[in-house]
Amino acid sequence: MTQLISLTGLVILLSFTFSLVETSIFGVSLSKANVLKAQGKRGSSTLLKIKQHPSRSITTIVLLNNVNNIVGSIFIGHLATNVFGNTALGIISAILTLLIILLGEIIPKTLGDNFAEPIALFISRPLYIITKIFRPVTFLIEIITKNFVKHRKITSEEELQLLSHLGQLEGSIEKDEKELIHNVFTMNDKLAKDIMTPRTVVDYVEADHTIEEISKILYAKSYSRMPVVDTDIDNVVGIIQTKKALIELAKDNKLLKARDLADKPLFVSEKMRVDVLLTVFKKYRSHLAVVRDEFGGTAGIVTLEDVLEVLVGEIVDETDEVVDLREFAKENMN
Repeated sequence: MTQLISLTGLVILLSFTFSLVETSIFGVSLSKANVLKAQGKRGSSTLLKIKQHPSRSITTIVLLNNVNNIVGSIFIGHLATNVFGNTALGIISAILTLLIILLGEIIPKTLGDNFAEPIALFISRPLYIITKIFRPVTFLIEIITKNFVKHRKITSEEELQLLSHLGQLEGSIEKDEKELIHNVFTMNDKLAKDIMTPRTVVDYVEADHTIEEISKILYAKSYSRMPVVDTDIDNVVGIIQTKKALIELAKDNKLLKARDLADKPLFVSEKMRVDVLLTVFKKYRSHLAVVRDEFGGTAGIVTLEDVLEVLVGEIVDETDEVVDLREFAKENMN
């Protein structure tokens, strides 16, 4: 009887331990393990090694837990038969199953989930040693199963957005931070044509007009840059900076033509993704680009500010007469 009780207690204790360890290891992400190591937490270096190859440790834990439950149940059944006879075997099996489910699964996994970090740090070193000991066995299992297991992404966009939403609900990040994270993922979904100012509402200056002639437009519009066109808007020959034009005007170079002062224009396709567009702006150190349609004509213009508005929302300064020129253009077309 004493042997039966002792063996039952040992099997349940081991099952409790294995389930607790498994859940706590699952409960700490790789990124969290990196943070713990950076903080210098005891056991964090070993925990990080485990999380870099999690399947090895998890396979070891699951293997040992199943061996414990199966072999333990066999011996407990044998001892129970000797003590109570065959008639009580069914009752003993039912009680043992209930105890393993309750004490070997539900309770330890609940504890492991709620206290994942401290438990994972505490058991990381012994688990790492046990994993090394059973490495030949787990290596064989990996060889057998590798052709049946497909590689999957660690974290998807949807999961990151959900995490940011949960972070806001928990108070760990602010609402504007959550929105910024969500907006980052829209940058590769939007194209230049989605954020550009359409050609119908684009202001420009003529290439052959003098600085004196275009100065009134520059003053009135308060733009930092404007396209310079030759004949019509489909032939953009440059981008003029208001600052440079006004400096030349102050120097009394009134007869200097817009084309002579204009910088080389940057052209982009209307199908260019916004994240790529941001890279192009950074590469060429430009703030304005001319958007071309599929026929080579001018579809509109896009600025660095337009790209930033994808992240932070509409930016309206004191000189803006219309909040959203894209909507304004649509309204005037109808």
